Amino acid sequence: MHKLFILFLLISSLSLAADDKETGSSGNIDSVHERLSEWIYETSNRIDIFFSGNSEEVSGYKGTYLDTSFDTYAETYRSPRYRFNVSLRLYLPRTQKRLNLLLEDFKKTSSVDLPESDALTDTIRSNDYLLGVQYRQQESKYTRIGYGGGVRFRSMTPDPYLSGYMSRSFYFFDRWELLLRNNMRYFADYRLDNTFEAAFIKIIDESLRFSFQNAYRFLEYEHYTNEVVNSLVLEHFANQKIGLRYSLSIYNSGDNLSVFKLRYYYAGISLRHYFHRNWAYYQADTGVMFRETNSFRPSLRLMLKIGFIFGRYEISDRFK
Repeated sequence: MHKLFILFLLISSLSLAADDKETGSSGNIDSVHERLSEWIYETSNRIDIFFSGNSEEVSGYKGTYLDTSFDTYAETYRSPRYRFNVSLRLYLPRTQKRLNLLLEDFKKTSSVDLPESDALTDTIRSNDYLLGVQYRQQESKYTRIGYGGGVRFRSMTPDPYLSGYMSRSFYFFDRWELLLRNNMRYFADYRLDNTFEAAFIKIIDESLRFSFQNAYRFLEYEHYTNEVVNSLVLEHFANQKIGLRYSLSIYNSGDNLSVFKLRYYYAGISLRHYFHRNWAYYQADTGVMFRETNSFRPSLRLMLKIGFIFGRYEISDRFK
């Protein structure tokens, strides 16, 4: 737990440094961020010009960004774990309308137990990553359809894939919404990875949102694994920089080596705070786990995250 305390002190120090900047005592943080954001934008612009052969000025690069974060996990009956997360999106409007270049870490499960490392030095190289292109064939208020392809890699082992996604929203009276979404990837080696989601969403007011989220995921490579996650979520956004999430989740899974059954219950609270402008944030999750492996005895779980966003990113989902 002492490592978690050190990480919390680091986050607090960064938050205080950000507050100093807000009062005008330092300009280094913002200048570094601006230079890196401009470098990401220019890189995206050069790639777009190279593939399109068109150097005309294009406005609206808000979809180009890099979101990177580091997580520390602690749980009763388990040793501390660590995870590095990265999501890079380059918007290429000249090359082809609605085309994006993506780089992100690949999550092998829909449970809270993401691929993690027991050593700080292994957090980056222990992840798998996806590098690909995504084309939005149709996008409207109600429907999104797209497809793409790329390669999954870890060290020097590439695994090419094709992908497709579709989402459809249905709006009802009294600010209710039904969101249906399917995201499919087919890998040469990893084979089929398909996730279907159905969410009932209620906008209570401008700062409060309730949702009943249901997800089913099938992973062919992982012993034909089936995963189901059902969650009740209440999100409260105090303002543009602070959000709270209260959640109750049930996770079920099974494969050809084990029976499909209940694996855990989870009840928790998550706080995310953009402590410096809209690009530096920390997140603290605390909750209680009831795992099948522990005979459903309660165990405390804590996650601390610190993250930085570079580029032209707009906060639409503050818990993304």
